[in-house]
Amino acid sequence: MRVALLSVCLALCAGCTCSRIVVNPGAASADTAWIVPGRTTFAEVTERLGFPPPSGRVDAAPTAISADALHWRTLDTRRFQLKFGYIVSPIFRWSRTVASEDLLIRFDAAGRVSLVSRVRQRGDAYELLDFRRAGERP
Repeated sequence: MRVALLSVCLALCAGCTCSRIVVNPGAASADTAWIVPGRTTFAEVTERLGFPPPSGRVDAAPTAISADALHWRTLDTRRFQLKFGYIVSPIFRWSRTVASEDLLIRFDAAGRVSLVSRVRQRGDAYELLDFRRAGERP
């Protein structure tokens, strides 16, 4: 009985994969403390932080580059996949995002930073890490 149960478990686990997918990890570690809203320019931000990476892949985090904003998104996802069969193999996937972090920098018409916003999400909890606007006192 134990051998049969062990054989069934091994057969099911043979088609199992567990993986961790981390997209845009550099955005989470980017230092934004040096940015002064109303003074720092678009050129200074792109020189120091670069541009958000393109998101052409399906599992990539959405990023945005526009004339008035730069947006980075970091995703930390766990994925479980189970395959059955050899010729026709149905695949069952389950994934969940453990953590994500958004970094948004907006610019005014003159090309100066008007807003810096950084938000971290872990599960259902949101944490505001940085939020500064031009014209506001620190």
